[in-house]
Amino acid sequence: MNANGSATDGQVAPGPASASHALDERLGSILEELASDGTVAADTLARGRERFPSYARVPANVIAASVERSKAVAIHTLRTGVVPQPEEVWAIEEALHERLALGLTVTEVLGGFREALKVIQSRVLAGAATHGLPAEHALRASTLLWDLGDVFTLRLSNAFRELEVQREVALQQEREQALRRLLEGELTLGESRLAEAHLAQTGPIVAVVTAPLATPSQFALPATLLREHGRAIGYLPAGEELPARIDYSVGPAVHWRQLPDSLAAAHQVRAAAELVDLAGRSDVARASWRIGIPAAPALASHLHEKYIAPVREHGEFGELVLHTIAVYLEHDMRVNDAARQIPVHPNTLRYRLQKFEEIAGASLGSFTTLVEVGWALAAAGVRA
Repeated sequence: MNANGSATDGQVAPGPASASHALDERLGSILEELASDGTVAADTLARGRERFPSYARVPANVIAASVERSKAVAIHTLRTGVVPQPEEVWAIEEALHERLALGLTVTEVLGGFREALKVIQSRVLAGAATHGLPAEHALRASTLLWDLGDVFTLRLSNAFRELEVQREVALQQEREQALRRLLEGELTLGESRLAEAHLAQTGPIVAVVTAPLATPSQFALPATLLREHGRAIGYLPAGEELPARIDYSVGPAVHWRQLPDSLAAAHQVRAAAELVDLAGRSDVARASWRIGIPAAPALASHLHEKYIAPVREHGEFGELVLHTIAVYLEHDMRVNDAARQIPVHPNTLRYRLQKFEEIAGASLGSFTTLVEVGWALAAAGVRA
């Protein structure tokens, strides 16, 4: 080169563009050789089966096809210099399902893909040495392949988590369906045998129906309960209880084969409990005669017209009279106790009782009247 920086002997010094072209040609040659290299799959298979004996269950042609797909992704990554996003390597998820179906673990599946990338990386580095690819470019290619391995790992991990969630959802649905069949008395023969083996040791059980629950629930419900229309229904071993802050009803303690009968009673108790504001745990004994109110709307309507509507025509005073009657009946017709509860003077209470008899045209000294008035007040939502 002379003092002016010109090339001598008629030669032209390679510029940046020609140098880049030469590098592209070298890398292209390496990738072409990799694409046509039929030993990558065989080496991967040998390495994979040596490290993970379970890979013997995977047919060689299946592994070969998977390696070819991974090789194509690796070649594209090295050619473009861009690592794909996890969602772009969809074939990884397909391979995961295939391997899991053959009994491999997700760790073994991931290990197999890692082995394939190691073989590919070794081929690329060997080609870099053969074709004189500069060290920094060989390092860049190796780094891209490591990054690609991370993408494979992430896609596999995400796919496996999604698969686990799907499996858990499916198992939960299966458990809920079996529990529904148990509650409805429609178990299959196989399910009946399982129920007998499991529930025979549990002893008597009670059906459970809760009040509407908040979503999400503040309480972890037992596995023997399921959500339905905002409530939880199911069963508990007799003697077990739900958290005290949950309002719920139970049917009679029964053998598991009679659970549908217990559930029907629990629903009746629940309806009565919500009608008269019974909090906490309710059963047939606690609901008592009130259990019949929701089942007899015609009677409730008749008694309302007979005892409630005429008194409510008197406005605020009428409401005071109805409340007084409710407290009076709640205290087993003990005037002084009821008066202290309201609180009013006993004579005031007697006056209100008398006004009720006058308005309703009935005597509270009659057993039939007492039963009907108690029923009418409960059905009307008048609380003591």
